[in-house]
Amino acid sequence: MKTRIKNKEEGTKVLQIEIPPDLVEKAAEEVYQEIKKIAKIPGFRVGSVPQDLLEKHYSKDAKSEILKKLIPQGYKRAIETHKVIPIGFPSIFNISFEKGKPLTFEAEVDIRPNIKLRNYKGIKVKKKRISLSQQEVDDAFSQLRNVYAKYSDVAGPVKKGDYAVCDVEAFVEGKPITKKNNNMWVLADKEASLLGMGEELVGLTKGQTKEIETKLPEGYPDKKYAGKPAKFKVLVREVKEKELPTLDDAFAKDLKVDNLEALKKEIESGIFKRKENTLKIDMENQILDNLLKGTKFTVPANIVQRQKEVLAKRLEAELLRKGLHKDEVAKNLGQRMQKLKEDARDKVRIYFILDDIALKEKIEINDKDIDERLKSLALSTGQSQDEVKKYYEKENLLGGLAEEIKEGKVLEFLLKEAEKIEEK
Repeated sequence: MKTRIKNKEEGTKVLQIEIPPDLVEKAAEEVYQEIKKIAKIPGFRVGSVPQDLLEKHYSKDAKSEILKKLIPQGYKRAIETHKVIPIGFPSIFNISFEKGKPLTFEAEVDIRPNIKLRNYKGIKVKKKRISLSQQEVDDAFSQLRNVYAKYSDVAGPVKKGDYAVCDVEAFVEGKPITKKNNNMWVLADKEASLLGMGEELVGLTKGQTKEIETKLPEGYPDKKYAGKPAKFKVLVREVKEKELPTLDDAFAKDLKVDNLEALKKEIESGIFKRKENTLKIDMENQILDNLLKGTKFTVPANIVQRQKEVLAKRLEAELLRKGLHKDEVAKNLGQRMQKLKEDARDKVRIYFILDDIALKEKIEINDKDIDERLKSLALSTGQSQDEVKKYYEKENLLGGLAEEIKEGKVLEFLLKEAEKIEEK
């Protein structure tokens, strides 16, 4: 077997592989022997079909099976011979297969970049002080009361501070610009939703319709309508009055807490933990920025391209959820392609840097780590752990979950080893 290797670009190699005729012939004999055991041709018993008829009727199937046998063998020999460590699966092309001649093909592979890690221990990071204000606690109590507020039907007209449950249609130059929103809750307040037009609903009763003229903001998601005059047709279906619960021990007990003071301590603890988590993410990002700036290497273009496509699809889905027209989404994506490519390159580089650190520090994950993450995902989604696991298996996401867990462990290690500078 002959093999050669050449560079296509940084991080990508092309293996040229030639398998001699005698090995091809041997593989063909083995394949045809298997086909002969099951071949059905009129006039012949199964297992007794002559070779020439086998080749006439089953050559296409035989060729496929021969290639399935020989290409993996040739590829394996080539990467072992040239000491190539591939990333992912190879791209096979330029296959030449004729009877009596060598089988030749090429395999394009991305290879692991050669990274010269700088000292990743003791990276300096700024650690902000965490403080908690009374206003933050008051705001949290306010949000909690709003969550458990009750809404009662109102027979009379909409008053300021009420909610009107409406069907809303939006038009520019007489044409609808979005799908009709049914049962949309609108707070009757000038500073509230529906482009500040909530106060326009004051005085309306159940079943009444009103057309409201306004101007769309310059920052409206769909740029072709931004800044243009618009008309909203609003039908009031229901009027609701909001009633906030009293902030007392009884309210705390409804939330399975002993008293109001204990509820306050839980709220303070929750705010503090969220701030700690935000601080942790900030320090991890400082570490990642430091590693990116201090570790220079090139990553395979194919992998960057695939990562860019993933980021582009996520952005596209996000823009569509915001209600942008598909033409505007396409334009937006076109404008951000360079930034997406840069972000993709950084994500791929970070992956290899953290993976290299994991190898050097022997940071690994096990089945217990994956089970704990699946359990956490199950709790957050309200599903059973088995359901979450089956979904990740079906969508081939367990590998990505494992990498995510490992990266988290590496970041925890780097943060523990970092030199934290307290901000005054």
